[in-house]
Parts: sequence; C-alpha cells; structure tokens
Amino acid sequence: MTAFKKTVSAVAVCAAFLVSSHAMAANDLTLKVTGTIAPAACTPALSGNGEVAYGSMATSAITTAPTGNDLVQLGSKVITATISCEAAATVGFKITDNRADSALALSETAYLTNGGADLSDITSSSFGFGLGLASNDAKIGAYSVVADTANATADGDEVTVITSDDNITWAKSVQSGLSGDGSRIVTVAAPGTTIPKLFTELSMPLKVTAGVQTKSVLGGDSITLDGNATLTMVYL
Repeated sequence: MTAFKKTVSAVAVCAAFLVSSHAMAANDLTLKVTGTIAPAACTPALSGNGEVAYGSMATSAITTAPTGNDLVQLGSKVITATISCEAAATVGFKITDNRADSALALSETAYLTNGGADLSDITSSSFGFGLGLASNDAKIGAYSVVADTANATADGDEVTVITSDDNITWAKSVQSGLSGDGSRIVTVAAPGTTIPKLFTELSMPLKVTAGVQTKSVLGGDSITLDGNATLTMVYL
C-alpha cells in the first residue's frame, strides 16, 4: 500500500506541473510594432510643357560676338518648376544634362552674360548645358539653368533658395546655378535659414540663359538648338 501511494503521489505532482505550465503559456502575449514610413507622394511639373523656345533667328544675328566674349548672347528666358505634394514634405530637385557632350566649355572669354540669379556672368563649365552640334560637328554653344531666388515660394510664402552638392550640407546660393551632372540639389528653407523646409506646394522659376558661337565657327547651314535635360525630384 505504501508503494502504491507513493506512485500515485508522484503522478499527481507531475500532473500539477503540466497544468501549471499550460497556465503560464496562456498568459504570454506577443506585442508587435508595425507600420510603414514613406515620403508623401509629390509630383513635379514644368510650365510650357518643359520647352524654352528661342524661336527663329536670322543667321546674320550670330555674325558678331560681344567684345571680350566668344559667345553671341541669346538672352534669358524663364520656365517655372513646381512640386505638388499630398502632404507636407521636404523635397528638392536636380537637373542632368542629356546633351553634356555638346556643351561648349564656359570661361572668362566665353560666358553667359547676366546668367546668375544675382545677374553675375556664368563663366564656369560646371553650370553649362549643351545645345547640340552644328552640321559641321561644332558645338553650338551652352546654356545655364539658375533658380530665381527672388521669386521662389513655398505654400505661397517667401523662402530662401538653398543648394547642396551632397544632400547633407546646405547653403544659400547667390548665383544659384544648377550643374548639368546632376550633383547639385536645390530646394527652399524658411527665410534666413538653411534647413530644408516642409511644404506641399513649391514654385521655383528657373532662369535659362543661352549663348552660341558665331557663324564663322558654326558654318552657314541652318542651326537647330537641341538642349535637353532631365529634372529629377529628390526626397530629402
């Protein structure tokens, strides 16, 4: 009888352990933290279907370049870039030249007059975009694309135009030229600051200034300007 009681006792202890173990498992709950973080959907656009038109010009108009400058100046045009976002976001854009091989090297003797936002001359090849080739394979000239710092707005408010070459360090740019290699990003900040600003609607007029070589270099055939660049939005 004693041995039987010991056996029963051992079984009871085992059963009690199993019940206790199941009770503890039932009290364990799993907490999960989920979600998705994604930039607000933004859409870029360019006025005039993205075309900067210089129209038709007589060949005689490019016979002589200004003194001290190898480029005949075609002047400046304005095209407006807009970015519309479904929710407030920090967004900028950059431009890549699709005709970079045809860009005439800019210099102190071949430059774009008053091309900068501050009306300074554009003399650096970093800011020169290609205009294609003439029938004799000569480079037609170059144009620049500069953010109009005085007329840019975000959600209708005045802003400071800022630029960055690494998407880390931002600075107010007086000339505000965009580079054709797509390395320079432009966006806006609250006035007096250099921190990219949240906005839902950005309006950024872009000043396009072009210059071409003279007829003596390009030849007497008809010349067709063939500038082409891609504007790319960058979420910051």
